[in-house]
Amino acid sequence: MLTMNIKTYFTEFFPYDLKAGFITAVVALPLAIAFAIASGVPPIMGMYTAIIAGILATLFGGSIYSITGPTGAMTVIILSTLNKLGLEGLMLAGFFAGVFQLFFSLVRLGRFVKFIPLPIVSGFTAGIGAIIFIGQIGNSLGLKIPSEEHVWNTFIDLFKALSSINMIAVIFTILTILALVFLPKYLGRIKYLKNVPASLIPLLLSTLAVFLFHLTIPQVGVIPRGLPHLQWINFNWTLVQSVLPAAFTIALLGSIEALLCAVVCDGMTNTRHSSDKELRGQGIANMVLPFFGGIACTAAIARSAVNIREGARTKYAAIIHSLFLLLILLFLAPLAQYIPKAFLAGILMVVSFRMINVHEFKTIMKISHSETIVLFVTFGLTIFTDLVFAVQMGMVFAIFLLFIRLTKIIDITSMADYQRHEGLNAFVYKNQKLKDLVSIYSINGPFFFGAMNIFDKKVNEHMDSFKPITILRMKYTPFIDSTAVVRLNDFISERQKKKIVVILADLTPSVQETLSRNKEFNHLMNNKFIFKTTKDALTYVEKNTHHLLLEK
Repeated sequence: MLTMNIKTYFTEFFPYDLKAGFITAVVALPLAIAFAIASGVPPIMGMYTAIIAGILATLFGGSIYSITGPTGAMTVIILSTLNKLGLEGLMLAGFFAGVFQLFFSLVRLGRFVKFIPLPIVSGFTAGIGAIIFIGQIGNSLGLKIPSEEHVWNTFIDLFKALSSINMIAVIFTILTILALVFLPKYLGRIKYLKNVPASLIPLLLSTLAVFLFHLTIPQVGVIPRGLPHLQWINFNWTLVQSVLPAAFTIALLGSIEALLCAVVCDGMTNTRHSSDKELRGQGIANMVLPFFGGIACTAAIARSAVNIREGARTKYAAIIHSLFLLLILLFLAPLAQYIPKAFLAGILMVVSFRMINVHEFKTIMKISHSETIVLFVTFGLTIFTDLVFAVQMGMVFAIFLLFIRLTKIIDITSMADYQRHEGLNAFVYKNQKLKDLVSIYSINGPFFFGAMNIFDKKVNEHMDSFKPITILRMKYTPFIDSTAVVRLNDFISERQKKKIVVILADLTPSVQETLSRNKEFNHLMNNKFIFKTTKDALTYVEKNTHHLLLEK
């Protein structure tokens, strides 16, 4: 059976995967080098990452078409970690990021990572794109300035080095950007060139120009040929404590990016990924990479899209892409040293510009003022503060946004809010006894700490809340938290002291289960005052009015 499967693969699927893997490798090569340089590490580390992560994340992951490697999303946090904790700290942070992702997978957090609000994801992504763009201004101008963690330091370095602008580098950058923007449209019209990646042409032309004419502009430099060697990382306890915040940030950003990529791939191919398996693959890749000189990785949407567009049929296209990169490293590494940094700057500028999704910004700004504030605050924090702090604040914003949304959907209505001849009011108002004795309140939405102010205001603003019998309907209450349970107990106790009978009706199973576990509630409420429906409660009141009034 295994032989048949192998035979079937090589006859039916391999040619498509081979083509997709090769073209994706051509696209991935300059990006792997560029993202490594932008992260402040040697180019070879970007190559190692693309090769190893492409294989491991594919074998153990849950998305068929995702291509994993170094990405723009990781560049900023890697540079920040490197500047603060050095290369040892960076390797350790990458390892523990993998541990966190593996933990996310084991406890099945994959489905929840995708629920982080769009304004926060867009703000982070756009902020990272802006930092990458600013960081590449130096290379685009041919200036030799260090990679800085903060954008203001980059601007200071740029200002100091403005007198050394290299016009050849500027021209290379402009031509690269123009090629990436306009060539795809023209190449697509030519039968034999439609599958050629737009980045390949400026890569070959700029590298050949540097090699043949000995142009004096900043270049990638020597890339060692050969396989990576196994190396141990320093598990120093003090260093471990220092890297954990950065590791968690890497894990979170990597998980978000990987799952977004998987969703995009699903949309392009009508497939379904496994979120938890995908996080497992990302975690294993990040845990292994530091031992072979690799940096933190995640799935890359652009490369994955190329993989799909070029006809990939199975997950092995991603592995083939890694094998082609390995062949390039083994046999063509000496030529890569002539790649001009200006070309890489052009590529990264286009990538970073596309990370700023103007359409998403416009959509958010049209829909919600509060989400717009969160979007721009997250965007600003990502650019002008430490990325770890920006992520932490982003999570706080996510919780705050959820709180605001939950609060907005809460509504507590009384009988006075409805027409007298409609619904329950029709049943109550046709019976003078019920009309004089009963007030009904409906709690719509989650009954939690954010609803307490609305609850108190509503039950106290009407005089009929002091009628002898109060019925609380909870038909549309999906859950109740501990704060609301305590407040409900207080409400029942206060009404009982005023000789008012409180009846609950239409409790959802979740609410009923929560209340039944509370001893004080069980003590205050007799089970006979909890009814399946409000009509049952009204019928009971109608039949037992005299008894209820005597109980008071």
